[in-house]
Amino acid sequence: MCELFAFSSKNPKDLTEVLTQFYARSVNQPNGWGLAEYDDAGRMCMHKSPERAVDSKVLPHLIGQGIPRKRVLGHIRLATVGSINVKNCHPFVAYDGTGREWTLVHNGTVFNSAALIRYYRRQEGETDSERLLLYLMDLIDEKTRRVGHPLDKDERFDVIQSMLASIADRNKLNLFIYDSEQFYVHANNAPAMLYYLEDKTPGDESLMFATQPFTEGDWKEVPKTRLLAFNDGKFTREGVNHHIMFHSDYYRIMLEPTHPEMDFSFL
Repeated sequence: MCELFAFSSKNPKDLTEVLTQFYARSVNQPNGWGLAEYDDAGRMCMHKSPERAVDSKVLPHLIGQGIPRKRVLGHIRLATVGSINVKNCHPFVAYDGTGREWTLVHNGTVFNSAALIRYYRRQEGETDSERLLLYLMDLIDEKTRRVGHPLDKDERFDVIQSMLASIADRNKLNLFIYDSEQFYVHANNAPAMLYYLEDKTPGDESLMFATQPFTEGDWKEVPKTRLLAFNDGKFTREGVNHHIMFHSDYYRIMLEPTHPEMDFSFL
């Protein structure tokens, strides 16, 4: 399976060891890696490649030694939808009608969503994850036109929350989104497949997320079936629980060859 990483802190921290450990996990996720980080103005620096992260000659230089970081998204890919090329590597980036930059990383498969079909011809790659982001951009633009002004962070939260609740049925939606101002996290997989490690030191708060705990510390499960926002190392908002879980048994049933009515020729 793909693995996700996210980090947010009040003050810059040295993530050299943490990032090295995270990307070392790519031994079993050979189909690509991505690393995105953001400055205080929300500007992004992103690199990705369709190779195993542990084989990359570039990634160790990007991780560097002792580089302070405040906002990071990472991904290592085990392909389920889409071929092995850079256009299918995470993170995915898109812009809404106001010019706001959005970033998404996703672990999962979207089996059931007619709303995404229209994006097959619009996307650059082939993944359902990219289609999710393009769908979100249309929803953001639609809401912006309706209210007549650029959306504030609470209005953006509401759009994302509504979208995820509407397509959660039979879809695995463990993901992070960054909108150049705040992060969002959502998990709906059973058993748990997204965890966080929190440092509540006053004035030096931080949050680190991963698909599986890979450092020492009191890792906790991310609350499922609801959207959460976080920024500067703190959770800032928790959304309404939509109660729609994705169960691994359903995934196995969907891929079972005794179900010929399911067409997976696009995988």
